[in-house]
Amino acid sequence: MVPLVRALYASETSRCSETATYATELNGSWVIGSIPQGGYTLGQVVEACARFQSEAVHKDPIHVTAHFLRATNVGPAEVRVSVQKIGKNFTNLSADLAQGGHTRLTSHLIFGDLTPVPDGIPRSLAAPSPYARRLPLLNHPSAAVRDRMRHTWRFHSLLSWSMDHTILARNAMRSQTRADTEIIGGGGAEWGAWCELTRTEDEIKPSSIPFFGDMFLNLPSLLPDSEPASHGTSDCWFPTVTMTVEFKARIPSSQDYASRTVGLYSESHFLTDPHGRHNAHVEVWTAPSAIGQGKLEAGWRDKQYCIAVVDQMALTLPMDLNHRQGNRDKVVTKL
Repeated sequence: MVPLVRALYASETSRCSETATYATELNGSWVIGSIPQGGYTLGQVVEACARFQSEAVHKDPIHVTAHFLRATNVGPAEVRVSVQKIGKNFTNLSADLAQGGHTRLTSHLIFGDLTPVPDGIPRSLAAPSPYARRLPLLNHPSAAVRDRMRHTWRFHSLLSWSMDHTILARNAMRSQTRADTEIIGGGGAEWGAWCELTRTEDEIKPSSIPFFGDMFLNLPSLLPDSEPASHGTSDCWFPTVTMTVEFKARIPSSQDYASRTVGLYSESHFLTDPHGRHNAHVEVWTAPSAIGQGKLEAGWRDKQYCIAVVDQMALTLPMDLNHRQGNRDKVVTKL
């Protein structure tokens, strides 16, 4: 099993002034069923583009929009990067991931500089402002207990999580949010967890963020048995069709934050036919400590900040389709 930091790697094979090609490998350690996890696949594109921008002024990924055109397979892949525009504040890139002669994923990326501006009028919201978004998880990681993951996620030995059961309880029919039928808006379901890379040699980097933004329980899985749309979801696959990632801040390097742990919060409000199409909005937060470690300190919550927000459209499909597509057109590795 290969740690995420090593499974996210791209090697430049050709380059001219405004285009480049990178060789990468979709590792079998990071699959759901038989297909590489969508966020992990997008992470390979972010990694290649970050290497492309490594000597440029705009080194930080700011925004990524991706469309998943075909299912990917475990094995080698190629990322083709092209410059669309270089401006004063942002560089716009396009990047495609290809396997077996087919484009599997196409994306548009914006790179910039996430260094805070020291002078001038502050243009950000942060604690103690009452308008600032605060960490939505209720419990400190030191009190967290690890939970089981879905059996179809093959990276159990490389990743663990502890779900926030107080948040999950809000999804119950008896909760206050369901009891009042006159509530304006509402509906859907929410979820949260501390999520951690378990290998000590692993680490979180910008190309890891799409993977974490794709780590949540999808809306059909959060519905109670009383909802027909929940039936059979334990044997379902939820492939990503589109994904956007907005990077809010750099990954922390201070020892005040955990280096392999993030906080995740998701909410989903719509589930529609055909194909059980549903949305998900995921927030990726810093963590004050690893799961089961650290200590509760006053004001710990206000010190955490959001690293990225991730939105996606996904489908609800049979898991046997996942296995058929994952074993079809397999790419033979050269390693």
